[in-house]
Amino acid sequence: MATYLFLGPLYREYILPPQGKPLLDAPGGPVLYAAAGAALWSGEVGVVARVGEDFPKHWLEDLAARGWDVRGVRQLAEPLETRRVLVYEPSGQLSLQPPLAAFARRGLTFPKSLLNYTPPPTQRANLDKPLPTSLRISDLPPGLGETRAAHFCPLDFLSHSLLPAALRTAGVPVITLSPHPAYMTPLFYDRLPGLLTGLTAFVVPEAQLRAVFRERTNDLWEMATALGQWQVRHVVILRPEGEAWLYDAVGQRRWVVPGYPARLVDPTGAEDAFAGGFLVGYRETLDPVQALARGVVAASLAVETRGALALLETLPALVERRTEVVVSSVQQV
Repeated sequence: MATYLFLGPLYREYILPPQGKPLLDAPGGPVLYAAAGAALWSGEVGVVARVGEDFPKHWLEDLAARGWDVRGVRQLAEPLETRRVLVYEPSGQLSLQPPLAAFARRGLTFPKSLLNYTPPPTQRANLDKPLPTSLRISDLPPGLGETRAAHFCPLDFLSHSLLPAALRTAGVPVITLSPHPAYMTPLFYDRLPGLLTGLTAFVVPEAQLRAVFRERTNDLWEMATALGQWQVRHVVILRPEGEAWLYDAVGQRRWVVPGYPARLVDPTGAEDAFAGGFLVGYRETLDPVQALARGVVAASLAVETRGALALLETLPALVERRTEVVVSSVQQV
């Protein structure tokens, strides 16, 4: 069993980056970026996800050939919508332009494999109703007792509310989680305690955190302190330009690290890669500073590459040097 386990969606990605060549029908999804971010320091990674019969099997075979544990990827005996289309503005912000218009605007032929594609809704009416992609306890691979750390990528609320407890019961000592924007609303505030209790770290983008605390407070440290009252050890806030804040709820300490000045190629998966680097850094060192630094480094490298698997081609010397630079920039405030 893998030392580091990542749970979340696998996608067939179609990406129109801020500039340059598109990435069409490539393996991706939050779980793949997070695992790749962790693999910059440790190759002992595994993934848990649900895909349909139409998901390319050779992609999974390629991951297994790289030494990844893919026994947790359940391929259903039916098609499952795993396509994801991401269109970016030159600034790096996601565009709201429909895929067909976006391809036409760039003078690109619209892929036939997207002719029946419909973007998923951003929010759901019933958070407690399972989706076909919702993870079940039966999806968890055998040998969890050997897993030393796990991260839940953005996923539906039901998966997030049920599975962390199953991992704790199995003896996984370090568990982190990144929420899904579909349930990060003011109406969700009262359900946060049940989600956060027992987590090692809650890794959340600033925009999602502000959405939950709307009309309660505008102060990010106050938000982090409020979350820390619900038995989560660390609250990590991902801010624009790659900056990250960390609140240690046990020691009531705060750290800030600026983002590394990366060359923007494709911002897809940067926050997920951060979570992967953070998980490995924390598990190996139990030092929030090292964990933050590795997260920032993984995110910066994700921004500079195109596609999740491109991260795996990063030279170890570059990872080591960049980590040293970022560690020196972490400040306790």
